[in-house]
Amino acid sequence: MWESKLMQQVLIINRLIPEKDAAGALARLSAVTHDGQAVSFESCAEQRINLLALEFQQTPLVLLTDRLLQPFAGIQQVPADALVAVVPIPADQVRALLEQGEGDQLRDAVKDQLSAEAGSE
Repeated sequence: MWESKLMQQVLIINRLIPEKDAAGALARLSAVTHDGQAVSFESCAEQRINLLALEFQQTPLVLLTDRLLQPFAGIQQVPADALVAVVPIPADQVRALLEQGEGDQLRDAVKDQLSAEAGSE
């Protein structure tokens, strides 16, 4: 699967905050990860699919992306043209793992699975 080689960044998103422009259109999504990091999902007029795909997702969720920038300390950014995918784990299951303090283990398990799949191709 070609995606496994591309999707190397794993985020566990606890909260998504939609940000609208003056006309009321979704312009950006801000997020907070399970470990308190701020993440900004960017868009542009030609590329809003990531925002639309994430806007109504239940949180917490496990997210894969091929590009994750860090323009400033403590702030991560997913560019408008990045690939993103939500891992199909129900929010209740992710929440239960987070409540047990196993967020880092979940993130690492998903990373390990991606590495194993990439290595088997």
